[in-house]
Amino acid sequence: MKTVNENNNENMENENIANENVANENTANENIANENVEDTLNADTQDALNEEQAEAVEMVPEVKTKKKKSNLRGRNFKQGVYSSVVCVAVLVIVILVNLVVGQLDIKVDLTSEDVYTLTDKTKELVSGLSDDIEIYFLAKEGDEYKVLQNVINEYDKLPHIETSWKDPELYPQFASQYTDQEINGNDVIVVNKTTGASRFIPFNEMYISDYSINYTTQNYDYNYTLDAEGQITSAIQYVTSSTHEKMYVVSAHGETELGAKVTNLVNKANVEIATFDVMTQSAIPDDCNILFINGPKTDISDEELALYKAYLDNGGKAIFTVSYTDKDMKNYNELLAYYGVDVSSGVVLEKNGKFMNGYATYLVEGFDTLTEEISADFTMDDVTIVPIASIMKIQDASTLRGTLKVTSIISSSDGSYGKTNPESTVIEKEDSDPAGPFNLVVQATDTYKDKSSKVAIYATPYMLADDWIDYYSCKNIDMFIDTIDWMSEGTQESITIPQRSLDAVYLEVPQAQATIWLIITVVLVPLAILAAGFVVWYTRRKH
Repeated sequence: MKTVNENNNENMENENIANENVANENTANENIANENVEDTLNADTQDALNEEQAEAVEMVPEVKTKKKKSNLRGRNFKQGVYSSVVCVAVLVIVILVNLVVGQLDIKVDLTSEDVYTLTDKTKELVSGLSDDIEIYFLAKEGDEYKVLQNVINEYDKLPHIETSWKDPELYPQFASQYTDQEINGNDVIVVNKTTGASRFIPFNEMYISDYSINYTTQNYDYNYTLDAEGQITSAIQYVTSSTHEKMYVVSAHGETELGAKVTNLVNKANVEIATFDVMTQSAIPDDCNILFINGPKTDISDEELALYKAYLDNGGKAIFTVSYTDKDMKNYNELLAYYGVDVSSGVVLEKNGKFMNGYATYLVEGFDTLTEEISADFTMDDVTIVPIASIMKIQDASTLRGTLKVTSIISSSDGSYGKTNPESTVIEKEDSDPAGPFNLVVQATDTYKDKSSKVAIYATPYMLADDWIDYYSCKNIDMFIDTIDWMSEGTQESITIPQRSLDAVYLEVPQAQATIWLIITVVLVPLAILAAGFVVWYTRRKH
């Protein structure tokens, strides 16, 4: 049985539960009522916003929309396609032009010395050939001197000429049928396929290296020249010529020897040089075309005088030069006087600037006469260097025999004079010194009983030194070769083709100009670029 207290507690719990249920139900009813109110307000607000937007849309003017075009039809796309097509077209044209030029073998010689261009003299010689010529280039594969090879290839374009390359390692016995000289590589053999005549040209005669002392730097200056065309064209002329000249050089009197370079040039003129030793030979050889006596220091004998006179009277040709010497040269001077030239002991001096600086005995002279035989290719403005010239004068015309014709080619000036006293220390003209002008190069011909002799007399052997070959516009050696041509009985004149320099040419700028250009390139040009950039920037910023 429950007690009164337990009944009271149970009644109180039931009342609390009933009160909580009533409170919860009232709260739920309030929430539902609030939500309904919010929904009603939201709906009203939304309707108001919709009405405002509709009014705003009615106030905005109608805008017509355009359909966006495809990028494939745009202007930029068309320009890009056009540029691509042009680039491809240019590339194709360049490739085609290179192929055509390669097939036609079109080349342009851009060298300052025209190293790869054959001269008109070579083309003129080859155009008159009737024989077939083969040029063999002897070089090991990989060791070819390309400059020489390119020059040889130019000959292959000419008529009657073919070129071939032979590797000495693959054909070790090939060259032996044409020469017994050693093959060192990059040598050339020119063969006349019609007659079988041949000529061997070693590489060191086509590629020439030389050096000189630079007294400013105290170093050696090396010079490199190419004589490929000169040697090859000379060889072509040699193998196609039916006659060859031979010049005998007299020895035994202290004569001046020809330099190696001049000797090479004489050989290029297809003239063989041999020695005539009067101590061992009593007669001038039958194959002597030219006799050369180059400035003897001692006199010739009576027998020699008679021998040389007889040779010349029989239609011989001779070149004589005179050296200054204190020896008695009675017989040699008599030989020259026989051809209208008197020689006195002494040396010619010039004044008024007609000599090299500091060397009054190194005369700078032009031509008196331009004869068809010796000096036809020169002009009156061309000059020669005449070092340590002996005193020579042509005899008076009234004293010359009627068969003899003597012509002065080069003379000293009217202000020149001769120094006859070797002990004199006075360089100016003294009372005992003979006055000029003097004859320095003389040409003489004598025709007697259908025999015509030819003589050239030079006042000094030093005119023919190697030093004057490439000395500015000096014509010494050219005149000597012309003299040989005049005496030559061959049907062809020698072809003189100049050597080509292979030296690099450097631009030397004076210090003052170098400073000016330094300021322009390092200071002024950058400042100008910066100023232009600032102007562009400021203009864009302003707008």
